[in-house]
Amino acid sequence: MKYQIRFHLARGEHYMHWQIKAHDGSVQYINPAKQDIEMIGCKLVNKIGAAKRVNSRGVKDVCGWIECDNYWPRYIDDIPIYGLERLSYNPIRDIHWRRASDDGEFSWDNSEYDSLVTNGSSVYVLEETCCF
Repeated sequence: MKYQIRFHLARGEHYMHWQIKAHDGSVQYINPAKQDIEMIGCKLVNKIGAAKRVNSRGVKDVCGWIECDNYWPRYIDDIPIYGLERLSYNPIRDIHWRRASDDGEFSWDNSEYDSLVTNGSSVYVLEETCCF
């Protein structure tokens, strides 16, 4: 069972909320001003063709999300983010997932993490297993 989690930017009631889609098609929204999300078994998904179209046209479309095995809503700042590395995805600026420490030359698309956590509209690496 996998969940798709992304920051929802379509206008309407859930604008700028986290959208969580379950495998059965059900959808839940979490207000980032009220809760964070802890996710386990995560993968950064990017539909590169769609991301390139968004980047060249500057028009929003769904092309990236986090796929995870499970998630838990958390109280705001329940998990401290100090010292955690921030991940980012904005295909209007860059067609790939990025890490804050990255110089922009490496794509983090399809990278996997043991756990991630949201804080506001950002995503942070909570735990990862190094595979070197």
